[in-house]
Amino acid sequence: MMLLIDRLNQERHKLSGLGSLLLVFFVFSMAQALKGPAEMLAQEAMELTTTLIEPLLQPPPKTPPPQVTKSEPQPKMLAQPNLPATPAPIEPTREVTAAAEPPRPLPTPSPSVPTIAPAQEPPKIAPQPPASVSLENNYIATVRATLNANKRYPTGREASLQRPSGKVKLWFVLARNGALQDSGIDESSNSIILDNAALSTLRRTTYAPWPEGSWASQAQHKFTVTLDFVPLN
Repeated sequence: MMLLIDRLNQERHKLSGLGSLLLVFFVFSMAQALKGPAEMLAQEAMELTTTLIEPLLQPPPKTPPPQVTKSEPQPKMLAQPNLPATPAPIEPTREVTAAAEPPRPLPTPSPSVPTIAPAQEPPKIAPQPPASVSLENNYIATVRATLNANKRYPTGREASLQRPSGKVKLWFVLARNGALQDSGIDESSNSIILDNAALSTLRRTTYAPWPEGSWASQAQHKFTVTLDFVPLN
């Protein structure tokens, strides 16, 4: 390949030299035809042509053939089996012994300042209900106890045959002096015999007057009571 390139270069130089000679011959012929001033021009053309032809006539420098570097085959690495990773060496622990510190001086006790205990708050007392409320509750409890004490299971042929049982819720109105103003049944026991017995208990009972200070703004008050009737054995 390199020899072919060299031969092509030599042929190119020969062709260039032949062309230059033809050009000189043409110029010289023109100079002869013109003569006179043309001779000077021809002479200059000859010098110029000679200057141009000289480097072309010299053989081209031979370029050294390129060196082909052969790549050496690299050795194939053999696949190694997976080996367990070797644990990193454990450095032995070094015991650090603290340098003996000089004994510290004991702090001097500061003069004790007497502490003043905070004043204790007095215990809070739950507000007591008004005296009137307590009197009213006591009076209601007394009235209900009196009615249950005066309660009598009904007698008679029907009561003996039916032997009813149940609760009767009554309402009644008392005046300030304890007089019964009105009464009625709030919830029936579903037995006429028991309902009539409950009303009879209300009407034959004597009630105490109200205590002083109870229901101050009222001339009469409505109460309720439930009487439970159970047949006798």
